[in-house]
Amino acid sequence: MALSERVVFSLLIMVSVVLVLFTLLFSFSDAIKFVLVIVALAFDLLAFSTKYYFQFFIPFLGMKGRTVVLNDGEAFTMAPSGNAIVARSGQDTYASAIVRIPSYRSATEMTSAEKTDFAKMFSRVLNLARNPVKFSAQLYVINKDEYIAEIKNKLDEAEERYQSTTLNKGLPKAESERVRGEVTMWHNLFDSVNKTRSLSLEAYAMITSPGNTEEEAVNLALQQADEVATGISAIFGIAASIVEGKELLKFLEPDYMIPAVTISEQMREKTVGKEA
Repeated sequence: MALSERVVFSLLIMVSVVLVLFTLLFSFSDAIKFVLVIVALAFDLLAFSTKYYFQFFIPFLGMKGRTVVLNDGEAFTMAPSGNAIVARSGQDTYASAIVRIPSYRSATEMTSAEKTDFAKMFSRVLNLARNPVKFSAQLYVINKDEYIAEIKNKLDEAEERYQSTTLNKGLPKAESERVRGEVTMWHNLFDSVNKTRSLSLEAYAMITSPGNTEEEAVNLALQQADEVATGISAIFGIAASIVEGKELLKFLEPDYMIPAVTISEQMREKTVGKEA
């Protein structure tokens, strides 16, 4: 164990031993002795758990008042070009670019031969870059706010037309029924969109390059990312592209991966709450 772990381990064991000595040396009631023994056992468990779960103790050890500082440094910054992120570690500068890899088929839909061919093509992809490349997949929540707003506008327009038809006695009944059916259609679509959370799976490759300056690191990362995107497009026959702008945050920031505070999520939670 590291020195910090040993210190915490020793402190917890000492507290446990002191509690046991208290129960032996002083004449407490049976109830108090029982409580002291239980607390001593709890400290024993905490002491031995530090070997595997010491990282969970760090925020509590660094806690001042009610404020816990996990990391006061900036994790990364966006490059001025908007298509890479920059991170600094001491005097070293690193830039990372992300290549989106669209996928149109699932492995469950492939035959054994197609899976073998896919594995062979993927092995060719691994040889595209000179430096190590991180391949991963990100599952994120789709923000349906714009889509919901568009449906709501269509629904409002259909309801206005239906109100106009009910006031106009000269219109044929078939026309009134048609507009009424349109209102029902938009209502059903509006309700169905909010019943479930929509998820999307995106595969991507992250290329990281060091540099003496931020500009050099960004240029190197983008150059290699372009090579990887071109190679992936040629091998798989897809349109791989470098992620730019706010789309980058979708692969890095939890708030963009899981946008809980959206119109669709609020409406879905209200619907679930009513059903419960």
